[in-house]
Amino acid sequence: MLKITKTKTKKQSYADVQDTITEHSVTGSVQLAGDSIWGYTGPSTVDVSAIQVVETVYTDDNTTSTLVNVTHNTTWDIYTDSAFENAISKVLGFAVSFTEQGMQDNNYASLEA
Repeated sequence: MLKITKTKTKKQSYADVQDTITEHSVTGSVQLAGDSIWGYTGPSTVDVSAIQVVETVYTDDNTTSTLVNVTHNTTWDIYTDSAFENAISKVLGFAVSFTEQGMQDNNYASLEA
């Protein structure tokens, strides 16, 4: 189970864009479902240490995008594991899903709302 232990938020604006960047320190781990399509063979439990949420509002057309960056302790090929997505969604309080495969890296998962 994941728990947010500390949160820090900052805002920045430029041109027609406003970003709200929220940094969460996290403790806990995720029990993976083991359903990654990439043949992940690492530990079935993954520790998560931080979650960054970047909410970008485009003021010219009032649209919003939300990128979620997760720091963890294993390889990129947990990509598509449903339990990982669900655990991040649960701790944040809104649904997230993985972005494209090329945006994943060892110790880092890229998701979006």
